[in-house]
Amino acid sequence: MHHHRASKVAALLAVVAAMVVVGCGGDDGGGGSGGGEKTQITYLVGQQESTRLEAAARDLVDSFNEQSDTVEVNRESMPVEQIRTVIKTRLNSNKPPDVFSYDTGPGFGGVLAKAGLVEPLDGAYDKYGWSIYDWARARATYGGKTYGIPEQVEEVGIFYNKQLFDEMGVQPPETLEEFERIADQLKQRGITPLAFANKEQWPAGHQFSMMVSNLLGREGLDRILYGNGAWDSPDVVKGIDVYFRQFEDRGYFPRGVNGLDYDSGNALFYQQKAAMVPTGTWLISDIAQKAPFEVGFFPFPSIDGSRIAPPAGVGNGLFVSAKSKNKQAAYEFLDWLLSEETAKRQIETFNSIPAFPVDTSALDVTPLFRQVLTDLEDSEDAESFGYNVDVLTPANFNEVMFTGFQEVLNGSRSPEEQAQRLQAAWAEAKKAGDILQR
Repeated sequence: MHHHRASKVAALLAVVAAMVVVGCGGDDGGGGSGGGEKTQITYLVGQQESTRLEAAARDLVDSFNEQSDTVEVNRESMPVEQIRTVIKTRLNSNKPPDVFSYDTGPGFGGVLAKAGLVEPLDGAYDKYGWSIYDWARARATYGGKTYGIPEQVEEVGIFYNKQLFDEMGVQPPETLEEFERIADQLKQRGITPLAFANKEQWPAGHQFSMMVSNLLGREGLDRILYGNGAWDSPDVVKGIDVYFRQFEDRGYFPRGVNGLDYDSGNALFYQQKAAMVPTGTWLISDIAQKAPFEVGFFPFPSIDGSRIAPPAGVGNGLFVSAKSKNKQAAYEFLDWLLSEETAKRQIETFNSIPAFPVDTSALDVTPLFRQVLTDLEDSEDAESFGYNVDVLTPANFNEVMFTGFQEVLNGSRSPEEQAQRLQAAWAEAKKAGDILQR
């Protein structure tokens, strides 16, 4: 749930917030069988973007309040940007939210942890046996302690029109050469290979992430992010060159890629004017509603023998205020959210991907969604995923990434220059202390 895609990915945001949005507490906590008073806890969450999902999310937590004899959850919501503005003040106050939803990145949850405003959750993880994927839990771990619970996971790759691939007699490519062969065949048919649209600039960050995740691997990215590695290495230059120069030169993108917005790019795919759309799993809900054909998903293929390591990330996480007077009640609510039963309901209602394995065999989900779930479950090993870079990098770096890739696409900046500017921005952020160590 990052600012630069907030306006575009309503579906994802709705999913993220919906997973833990709680009832408005209309009956003021008098539920249960006339027993003692319930412990009231406050849950602060980003506002929903759709009334349908808002209602479904309220229902979800109403059902928690009905089931629980001991805890009553009161929901408070506001726009995400506003939460970012007020969160520190609220956490420092005498009445902090007991549980709240917030970005897990080092620049967000990590900052709150450093300031001692959120409670370490390692004890609760052990006590309740929460089986969050190791690689996802690592995203909410700062300085060796886990402070958050990832609400859902996302993977960046390529959605494709299965019918079209079948007609052409091609399989999802496993190498860059195979990919280019398919793209060239598509062009001969008058179909745009990739519905990449970069008006908002953040999509280029995700495409860059796909390239460097494959070329450098998790380890190589860790060396840059947490060690002394550099962004202006030959592999990074190569990734920028292949995607933003060669693909553009070969006509793999829609005309005027820098002037086309994300929704319009996706529309080309739904209208079958483009064969593939390179983006994240947050688009699944949208695809289910808008694509009149069967859709599949594959990670970006191997580049000259590189390992395939699709960027995977965590949107928001759940945090418990360090000053909460009701931590036990907060953990009980969290434990309910992380139950298999609740997760299944969320998968079916919100198309969200939980951050832990869930048996989906009996669930009513599309083949595409099942494929993505299986993909993530099979990749228990953190090394098999790369990073969505913009979540882990500071604002000045992202600025160079967003404006610079537009310039590489329009030919006014070379891949080498872009890599050098990224490294310069990184060095500057390091000097200013804007880069958080794990």
